[in-house]
Amino acid sequence: MKFSHSLQFNAVPEWSSKYIAYSHLKKTIYTLQREKLYNNSTKDNNSATAETTPLLPPQTESNDQYTNEFINALNHELFKIEKFFNSQETGLIANYNELRDDILEFKSNYTHNRIPSFADILPATTSTSQQQQIQSNNNNNDLESLNSQGSLSQELSRNSWGFNVFHPSNNSTDFDLSPLDKYKLSLKKRIIAIFTQLSELKDYIELNHTGFSKICKKFDKSLDTNIKSVYLNHIETTSHVFDPQTAESINNIIHETVVEYAKLSQNINTFNDDMINYDQALNELSTQLRDHIAWERNTVWKDMMNIERLTNNAKRQDLIETQNDSLEKPLQQVGHWDTLPNGLWLLIKSPTIIKFISISVVFFLLLKKILIFDDPLQQNCFAILIYSSLLWATETLPLFVTALFIPFLIVIIPVLKDPIDGITPMDPVLSSQFILSTMWSSVIMLLLGGFTLAAALSKYNIAKVLSTYILASAGTNPTIILLTNMFVALFVSMWVSNVASPVLCYSIIQPLLRTLPSSSAYTKSLILGIALASNVGGMSSPIASPQNIFAFGLMEPTPSWGEWFIVSIPVSILCILSIWILLIITFPPDSKIKILRLHVSKDPFSATQWFVTFTSIGTILLWCLSNQLSGIFGEMGIISIIPILLFFGTGVLSTEDFNNFMWTIVILAMGGSTLGKAVSNCGLLFTIAEHVKIMIMGKSLFAIVLIFGAGIIVMATFVSHTVAAMILVPLMGEIGQHLPQDHSRLLIMITALLSSAAMGLPTSGFPNVTAISMTDEVGVRYLNVGNFITRGVPSSLFCYFIVVTVGYLILRMIQF
Repeated sequence: MKFSHSLQFNAVPEWSSKYIAYSHLKKTIYTLQREKLYNNSTKDNNSATAETTPLLPPQTESNDQYTNEFINALNHELFKIEKFFNSQETGLIANYNELRDDILEFKSNYTHNRIPSFADILPATTSTSQQQQIQSNNNNNDLESLNSQGSLSQELSRNSWGFNVFHPSNNSTDFDLSPLDKYKLSLKKRIIAIFTQLSELKDYIELNHTGFSKICKKFDKSLDTNIKSVYLNHIETTSHVFDPQTAESINNIIHETVVEYAKLSQNINTFNDDMINYDQALNELSTQLRDHIAWERNTVWKDMMNIERLTNNAKRQDLIETQNDSLEKPLQQVGHWDTLPNGLWLLIKSPTIIKFISISVVFFLLLKKILIFDDPLQQNCFAILIYSSLLWATETLPLFVTALFIPFLIVIIPVLKDPIDGITPMDPVLSSQFILSTMWSSVIMLLLGGFTLAAALSKYNIAKVLSTYILASAGTNPTIILLTNMFVALFVSMWVSNVASPVLCYSIIQPLLRTLPSSSAYTKSLILGIALASNVGGMSSPIASPQNIFAFGLMEPTPSWGEWFIVSIPVSILCILSIWILLIITFPPDSKIKILRLHVSKDPFSATQWFVTFTSIGTILLWCLSNQLSGIFGEMGIISIIPILLFFGTGVLSTEDFNNFMWTIVILAMGGSTLGKAVSNCGLLFTIAEHVKIMIMGKSLFAIVLIFGAGIIVMATFVSHTVAAMILVPLMGEIGQHLPQDHSRLLIMITALLSSAAMGLPTSGFPNVTAISMTDEVGVRYLNVGNFITRGVPSSLFCYFIVVTVGYLILRMIQF
């Protein structure tokens, strides 16, 4: 959680304006950062007035105007916090002293069995604010006020204080207590109030100190300064609120309140310090504090959620009104349809329903009317293949829903052949067992292993630290910065997947984007370059993209990671360089723009970060040597269990991290795997490959790559990369097996690489979708569809040419 959100959630609602203005200070940093980058002139520091001179020791004052301005802003916040804290502390200590005197008097009265009138004691022994609080809590009777204290009323009902408590009736809440015992209850309630207020004041110190620490660290990182340690030392030595002795004093008072509460909770008529139960008293007071905080936070967040709900309801109402306006005329023209409820009519008119019905009609026609294959099982499988392909391509249903629909159709519509005779349909029981068993395979485990590494590298900022380190060494040349960012996106995609890569890279370059005009051509090239490079990064490793993992599992024999890298790395580098040149030519950088130099994080690696790093490197090395280690681990999926055990077993990753895996991608891969098994089992792939073999007879392998490669990149441009691969990879593998020499691995590899190379539309891949969603500070998009078409289509063509030439040549050299 960001500190600004944490501050908002943990702040005492009534004090919300008295905390450090963290968000405002962040905006100040961004403004100073931009000014420092574009304004080389310096202010005359001698003209600064006393009000603007930083309240730092003379030896630490800076001649840098931006540092001085920021320190002045910090000092303004420090003055506000100091003033508020002093007023709260003074009043709270005065109340505590009054409470302590009252407790001493009560002990004396209790010891000597003097029973004063409760009504006479209360006004004389409490402060005005406490009188109001206690009186408001006792408007009806004591139990109502004690019920508001949560566990306090529970203890009363258990009679754990030794009081004579009775309930005259089921609806009665009266207590038969002596005046002195009632006064004892009031003292305990006052202790609870003091304990709560002291705890909140202690948290006020800690939150604000954390805020100063984080905002100074951000300033140091943004403007390449080093004021954090100096300023924190300054506020700890010169301000009362952040003086360590102040926090120690409050802790001592809190300890004393717990002791007094423990004494008042004794079940005896004396106050023996040796017989108090301090831990029990602390637990009871902490419970009261938690209840109080939960009630406060619940109130705050309810208000915020109500505002959000009202906004969403307003938007929804506008949408409904717009839809009703658009439907009013059609509804009037359809005759008897005007009797249907609007909701049902909207459902019937839904484009999704229309598409689903249309595609389903095609499916049933292929099943019963349009017979293409003589074998009925192959005809059924072909119908399912076309049906699922159309559903995936049009996204009529969510992709993972279509993937789950496939095994359902395979079982209820005879598709699989009995392995004994190879002709008759497989029994539904055996069919379901077979098809469900194919859904969990080594490919799925490899996918989960990749997700595990990605989650750990992202959660502990390891990928971000390494990326920032690379970018920090790139200087300030715009073209070099662009190229470096693209290679960083490529590198991150290799290990964190090309889905997460653009998100991480865009977070890294946010400081650059804040200092660049949103309409700048360089801004567009930077964002588009990261997106296109992330697409190319989808080729780079077996776990870089879902299509790679799917293709990897269908290759027989399975290639090693080293073999994949031999092909993918040179191809990826050449693709990145060609796209970089295209962006420089079409988005020439303005000579007037200033590039902010990023700075490496100065925080040392923690033990957890080193553990994650070494585990990730070890896992990748084992994957690279999987063929040599097959006698130990068997398939590569078993190796994926190692990081899962180490990260989740040690608590490095939590159950929540596991739940955040992209399970839709996992299920999508499962659906593709079952579809591949079905078309292979029934012989459909063999039949199609035989027909294709006749069509391509006499053509060279290179010509086949050129022809089918063009079709692959066109299809992958209009549907998602993963869907295109799941449809085409099994087919290309079967075609390769029916060539005079088996080149199935080569064609599968080419298909996977070209699936990632399609990037001509904003919807062509996850990186493009992320890029088109990027907006500036006022919500205006950096890119439009035209940017993708004019740069993405040529980039796809460049990548196609490189894959079918350089990639093909390397694959032939390593005998794929």
